[in-house]
Amino acid sequence: MNTTMMHTMPADDLESASYARIGDALIAHAKLKPEDVERILALQNSDNLLFGEAAKRLGLVKESDIKKVLSEQYAYAYSHDPSKINQALIAAHTPFCSEVERLRSLRGQLMMRWFDLGHKTLAITSTHPDDMSHVVTANLAVVFSQLNKKTLLVDANLRAPMHQQLFDVESRVGLANILANRQGSYQLSRHPALPNLSILAAGTQVPNPQELLSNGSFSELMDDLSNIYDVILIECVPLSLGADYLPVVAKAKGAIVVTRQDVTTAHNLHLLQAQLTMTGAQLIGSVIQEL
Repeated sequence: MNTTMMHTMPADDLESASYARIGDALIAHAKLKPEDVERILALQNSDNLLFGEAAKRLGLVKESDIKKVLSEQYAYAYSHDPSKINQALIAAHTPFCSEVERLRSLRGQLMMRWFDLGHKTLAITSTHPDDMSHVVTANLAVVFSQLNKKTLLVDANLRAPMHQQLFDVESRVGLANILANRQGSYQLSRHPALPNLSILAAGTQVPNPQELLSNGSFSELMDDLSNIYDVILIECVPLSLGADYLPVVAKAKGAIVVTRQDVTTAHNLHLLQAQLTMTGAQLIGSVIQEL
């Protein structure tokens, strides 16, 4: 039996290498000069500080500068310029806050209970537009993409779509146009700060959304896309706006329900759960948003 020996670097050398990489990255971003690194290392050694803490204490960099270079080193994509992305997309511009940590926890549960079992598509439903399920769906799509999963967000709420506004993507040609015209080719939208995330917007509003989503073209489209993407999240129309969610959930074979504290009523939630059960899909769980 052949064996391979793994050589480990002494801790001091490993830390020095890490600091050197951060320092080099900050120099490359024009945040530091070479002589600044020497000052930082001197303070770090004298006061037993981390490299970033020493740099901040000297007033040479900001916390956002450190997070930016670390995100690049560890291939963790997010937007470093909040002005270029909607503030509702907290996973894209403030990925280290407690709210996003809860989203990552939800992502982990969904991986174990659904995607790791071989499924690729998950529907996200709600009872009313005020449940704000589109915000959860969008941020969940972002955190999946940050896991280096090829992620697709499909806006199948053809009555009151929101994702073209959240991601500032083209809305004239989208899911409704593909299904109505039976187009053989289509183009998905992407945000430059989120390279692993694609968005299929709802497209132009149509008078017959339920019929479009119930025909074979939608099923065929999802089959095609599942050959390309690791994770497909489909935003459904809320219960109060129509029954278009039924064929979507049936195709996805799994769903989660987004609720909102003091907004979602128990009556509507039970009604939605009963309707979802009729589709034969698995109800993975529910998400409660606090006000």
